[in-house]
Parts: sequence; structure tokens; C-alpha cells
Amino acid sequence: MQKIVPANLKTKVYDSLRKYIISLNIYLKEADFHLDERQLSIKLGVSRTPIREAVARLEQEGIVKTIPRRGVFVNRKNKKELIEIVTVWAGLEGYAAHLIIQNSSDLEIKELRKFCQYSKDNVLSDLDNYSNDNIRFHQHIMKLTKVNLMSHVLESQLVHLQFLRKKFIFFKDRALKSIDEHDEIIVALLSMNASRAEKVLKNHALALVDRIEENFKK
Repeated sequence: MQKIVPANLKTKVYDSLRKYIISLNIYLKEADFHLDERQLSIKLGVSRTPIREAVARLEQEGIVKTIPRRGVFVNRKNKKELIEIVTVWAGLEGYAAHLIIQNSSDLEIKELRKFCQYSKDNVLSDLDNYSNDNIRFHQHIMKLTKVNLMSHVLESQLVHLQFLRKKFIFFKDRALKSIDEHDEIIVALLSMNASRAEKVLKNHALALVDRIEENFKK
């Protein structure tokens, strides 16, 4: 984290904390990710007041939680909650297909291909970068809707979705399948077939549910 300058202090502190949390692997079993006001104040070079305001906003969004007599912690979800997040996300991405076809041009839709510069021959040797571009692909899907709230809802759950995407991209042939699925999504959007695009996007997202069921105990 970098120190914050006075202009737009509240927003910058919030953005900095949020980006920091999203960068973490919050599901490491040995970590509890306690957010210490004093340490954050020192690292960001600001008083505790904007820290508290940012934490309050993050708590409203469900990204952090306050535990009485212990402090503020990053909010990890259980199995049921993760499935709920993916289910809602699948619904949003499905509806996003209709908004994208309505609001974005072919040229704008083709921009999705900049996150798909991988082949089945090279993706397995570059899974870290592919995982990051995979997340950016889905962020751009929401951006193409041109409805800011859609992006905001996705971003509010990104710390969890990012973990799931990164975790399962390394499983078996998931990366190879996702290459085909991303291509199918772009083709469906460019065809202006909203129903087809909705189905493809939903199925792509809901594939995570089966993996959560298989790999999480609770």
C-alpha cells in the first residue's frame, strides 16, 4: 500500500484498502487477516478517522466484519455463502448479455479478446497470468453493460470470486475448457443472440458451483 495524499482522502483510503484486501488470499487457513487501524494509519500516512470511515463502508459491502472484543477482519465466506455468491453472479452475468448486446458495439465486444491471448498449447505453462486475465475478462463483461451498478455488485464480491477463479483454474483441464467457453461467450455476444449469450455466460459461471460442492467441507 502507498501513502495517501490529502485530495479525495476518503475515496482514496477506501480504494486503497479495498485493492489491498482483493490482493490477499483470504482463504489461507493459517491467516485471519485482522485489519489494525494503527498499522493501516501508518502505512497509508493518514489519521484513523478516514480508516474507520473506509472500514465502515467495506463492512456495509460485506467485505469486512467487526468481531466484538477482537476487531475488524476480512470477511471469509462459508461453503453455502460462496455458492450463493456464484449463483447471484451467474444471474447477473446472464442478464449482462442482454445489456451488452443493447448497449455495446461489436468493436467494444471484441475488446474481450485482449484477455484471451492464450492457446491450449501455452496456457498450462502460464496459468498465473491466465488466471489474472480470466478475472479481467469477467470484469470487462460487466463494464460492457454500461450499467455502473452491475460492475459495482461484481466488485463487491471480487475478493471471493477471485479466490474461486484462481483456485479452480489449476484444477484438471479447467483452463483448457475456459478458453473454449470464453470464445463461445464472445461469439454469442457478437451474434446478437441474447438468449444464447445468456445461457453460455450462466453455465460458465455455474460451473464453479460443482467445484465448490466437491472441494469445500462447510
